[in-house]
This record gives sequence, C-alpha cells and structure tokens, in this order.
Amino acid sequence: KAWLAWQAPLFFGGIICSLVSFGWQFVLHPNHALRVHNHLELAYMGLRYVLWHLAFGHLGLLSSLRLYAFYVAVGGTYIFTNFAVSHTHKDVVPPTKHISWALYSANHTTNCSDSPFVNWWMAYLNFQIEHHLFPSMPQYNHPKIAPRVRALFEKHGVEYDVRPYLECFRVTYVNLLAVGNPEHSYHEHTH
Repeated sequence: KAWLAWQAPLFFGGIICSLVSFGWQFVLHPNHALRVHNHLELAYMGLRYVLWHLAFGHLGLLSSLRLYAFYVAVGGTYIFTNFAVSHTHKDVVPPTKHISWALYSANHTTNCSDSPFVNWWMAYLNFQIEHHLFPSMPQYNHPKIAPRVRALFEKHGVEYDVRPYLECFRVTYVNLLAVGNPEHSYHEHTH
C-alpha cells in the first residue's frame, strides 16, 4: 500500500486522473455499452477515434497517440479535480448509518464559492449540493435556487458547506495525503 502515500501528488499531477480516464474510455464505458446493447453509443465511440485520426493522423501514429494521451491527461485532471474538490474531503457514511438523500447531499458535499470565474471554471457544478438535490436541473440555474436551499437547510439545522475553490482544493489535497499516510498529522488539518 505504499502507493497510497503518493495518491495526492499523483492525483493532482494528472497520473491517477489519466489512468482513471483511460480506464473509463477503454474499459468501463465500452463494457457498459456492450452489456446494455447500446450499439449506437459504441459506434459513436469508434467515430471519435476515427475523427481523431483524421484530424491528427498526419502527425504520425506515435505523435497522434502522444497528443491523445496529453489531451486525456489534461481533460481527466480537469474533470476529476473539479469533482474531487466538492466530495473527497467529506466523511464517509458508515454502512450501518442510513440517511436520506437530501441529508447525504448536504452532509457529504461541499459547494465552491459562487464567483464568475469559479462558475465558469466548474460549469456551475460548484453548486454540488443543488446538483445532487436537483440532478436534472440545468446547471446554470443552480445559483438561482442556492439561496432557497441554504435557507431550507438553516431552517432545519443542516450544514450548508460553502468554501472558496482554493480552500476546497487544499482540504481535498490534505485529505488525500491523510488517507494515504494515516500515521501523519495531516488528519488535524483536513477540516
């Protein structure tokens, strides 16, 4: 389990995110499409690689593959980092504790502060609490309902966790370090 000690720097350094992205693209997603007999989706997956080859094949196979790996590393790091900052530092629910989806969404999700840059950078998914409560709502509407959700939580004594993006990034990184290094004092700095 020595690799766990390196999960934080490898996660934010793109290595873990790239591995997950490749696994998702080439194993999980195709296997799911095969299992549910979604042949149209499989065709679109294949079309993606054909179009990539048409666009970048003139660079040569190795250069085209390197460019694709770089593209996946950047995209995967962006997606998984923005996912992690809203979820990863929160406590895990013990298997014996059963709570409602609304309370789970509140207690195990963090919103990143509402600002024009963060809203753009995270495509309004910085409103993760609202996203979990209303998953089919268009994301750009989350800022409109956030004050009502916050008021409802306050009325019922439920925490509505909002932090600046960089603070979410910091506590996520420290939590990944703490999980990978349980004997270290990182545990004192996660919340």
